[in-house]
Amino acid sequence: MRRILVVASLRDPAGMNISNHLRRIAELKEQQPPKQCTACWKGIVGEAELVLVHVAEDILYCDGVEKLFDVELVVYASRHSSSANMATLSVHVSGNWDKAEYGGEPRKLSVASPMHVKAALKSLARLKEEYSLSGFTVAQEQTHHGPTVDVPSMFIEIGSSEKEWVNEAAGRIVAEAIMELLVHPPEKCINAVGFGGGHYAPKFTEVNLNSSIGVGHIASKYYTGTLDENLLQQAVDKTL
Repeated sequence: MRRILVVASLRDPAGMNISNHLRRIAELKEQQPPKQCTACWKGIVGEAELVLVHVAEDILYCDGVEKLFDVELVVYASRHSSSANMATLSVHVSGNWDKAEYGGEPRKLSVASPMHVKAALKSLARLKEEYSLSGFTVAQEQTHHGPTVDVPSMFIEIGSSEKEWVNEAAGRIVAEAIMELLVHPPEKCINAVGFGGGHYAPKFTEVNLNSSIGVGHIASKYYTGTLDENLLQQAVDKTL
């Protein structure tokens, strides 16, 4: 059976918002949590299993949680913080192109699944319109921060301030987008790695939304000076 793991931190109001909606909509049943987790729920969505766990630490530093379960994908339900205060529903893969300033390992990337990133972005964009969530932008962000994960994974985030983190409609939209990954297995796409642009990646977002190409990892213009053969090879090898 296909299985997706969703991880949310007790320290994260956006993660708790998304978790609350997931538990209710998917009618998840509470389970005995494994070590490293404070709570655990499971349920069947479509023909797949959804596993939701809470962790006590900040989600950027919750290394190894994915090893507790046999899953095809890990989704980190999280807040996005930005001084720009732009209301966003965003998706990105984790990893560090240089120093590990916010979790993970230095100069090491997580495993990316462009078809899942692509599917999540398309669901978020459609659901945002269906729920008339005005003022929010659906965006793909560059690859950044931890944890470093050796199975396909991605962050789905609500940004960028407390006001948005606790927005009920935003929380429900992200929860439903996650569930759609289970109900409708993502279609294969032409995998790609993105280079250039800023932290937000509108051009790569557009590629994911409106083409047959799926962009997973993105190295923004800020990291072009740190790239070497090893990182470039990682970006290719860790794109599934």
